[in-house]
Amino acid sequence: MADLKVCTTNRCGRRSALYVPLRHATKAVALLLLAASIACGTKSGGEETVEPPEVPTIAADVGKVTRRPMVDDLVVRGTITAVPNEDVKVSALVAGRVNAVTVAEGDTVTQGQVIAELDRQPLLDQRRQAAAGVEQARAQLENARLNLQRNQQLFERGIAAGKEVEDARTQLAAAQAALEQAQAALSTADRNIQRAVVRSPIAGQVVKRMVSVGEQVDGTSAQPIAQIANTDRVELAANVPSEYLPRIMVGQVATLSTDAPAPRAFTGRVLAIAPAVDPTTNAGLVRIRITNAGRALKIGMFAEAHVTLEQHDALVVPPPALVRTSEAAYVWVVNGDMAQRTEVKTGIEKPDAVEIVSGVTEGQALLISSVYGLGEKAKLAKPAAAAGKPETP
Repeated sequence: MADLKVCTTNRCGRRSALYVPLRHATKAVALLLLAASIACGTKSGGEETVEPPEVPTIAADVGKVTRRPMVDDLVVRGTITAVPNEDVKVSALVAGRVNAVTVAEGDTVTQGQVIAELDRQPLLDQRRQAAAGVEQARAQLENARLNLQRNQQLFERGIAAGKEVEDARTQLAAAQAALEQAQAALSTADRNIQRAVVRSPIAGQVVKRMVSVGEQVDGTSAQPIAQIANTDRVELAANVPSEYLPRIMVGQVATLSTDAPAPRAFTGRVLAIAPAVDPTTNAGLVRIRITNAGRALKIGMFAEAHVTLEQHDALVVPPPALVRTSEAAYVWVVNGDMAQRTEVKTGIEKPDAVEIVSGVTEGQALLISSVYGLGEKAKLAKPAAAAGKPETP
């Protein structure tokens, strides 16, 4: 019967071979595997001997858990618009050729100030025609009145029939209506002459001038002469996602900033929240009223505002002290020369601080650098003076 060759390798990496008869192969293999497992440092029960991991020594900066006011705000973005009813596109109410435009972009105007004049000669001609129509209607009315008077006298003397009196009375009524119509035409002609002088309906600034001298306007809103807006106060019209709308209340303070070359901060308040949400964008309109100091904010400018939702005192740590995983957030609390990983719950987050809701206490020292990749514990190369000791002033 042939022999079975069994090869093994010891801890030193040396290989050896044993020749075992086949009739004893099963027992021999089991004994060899047991010997190999013992040689590799495995317990007979099958449990691997795990040595405790070595605590790394690191050089890191140490900070403290501090307390400060934290503001929970919402960033909204939109465009600057004029206050409703304080932004108008002024059009001529009559058709005609523009004789003069007295304003340009950026000019400040008062309510009722003349901004343009149209050629009035055609309107004056229409006025004379309307006046002639009034005189003609008056003459016809007087003639109808006298005709009715004659027919009534003849009827009383039995010469004229009653139908002639009724016809004369009808002619008198028609003449009276014609006079009123002619007088209305004259009044319209007078009003059109006044409308040839275009005035600003509000006080503000000229945002845009749309026509020049010599152009023809049709007297409708489709062809405005100038756009005028009151820019002493403006509004930010921002579309806010629906999930944030319940947290916004009328009267909340908003700090507005722009991307202008010389950025400035402006303070405003939430004025109104639209009662409906756009189904396409799932966002609602929020209007923020801002006092426009120096008229620095321009109509149509893009801006963003921070709406203050809540403000309170909180424990905070620097953002570099925090490490997040899919399960939780951690900081490394320092005690002496040892740093221990500690699970924390976070709240409001800012670029310079993160609120800690639970897990640490005020004044505790913690690592604020070299925290990524650390395990449960770490040893500091040099014990921090701030760790567990009061600072000397």
